[in-house]
Amino acid sequence: MRTFSWLLISLLFVACSGNEENHEENNDQNNSEEINQTTENSEIQSEVPKDVYQEFHPNGQLSIEGKLNENGNREGLWVSYYDNGTKWSESYYSDGIKEGHSLTFFPNGKVRYVGEYKADKKTGLWKFYDEEGNLSKEENF
Repeated sequence: MRTFSWLLISLLFVACSGNEENHEENNDQNNSEEINQTTENSEIQSEVPKDVYQEFHPNGQLSIEGKLNENGNREGLWVSYYDNGTKWSESYYSDGIKEGHSLTFFPNGKVRYVGEYKADKKTGLWKFYDEEGNLSKEENF
């Protein structure tokens, strides 16, 4: 009986010792991954100016990008992208209001429509195209 108890205690000791080493190795590996992720994120963040706002698609691709003014409103050129990285649209803003040139693309990269905004309203001649790039309609606003 003593031999059996001694054998059982020895096995438990060996088993626990092995888990401790694996746990330490896993912690070291996890810490390394966290450091690498932090470093990678810091590098990405340092490349983007502080006044540039960005959102990303769930797959990590850039979704929208532009500058915010001191009031937190869109200012200047804003660009949106499809989740495959293809440009979706370009629009200009002044204090959060669409002002100026606006351009939207099909997923294949061809222009969908182009026009101008004045005080957040369409103005002037707008041109609409089909997916092959052929002019399909013109409309005055």
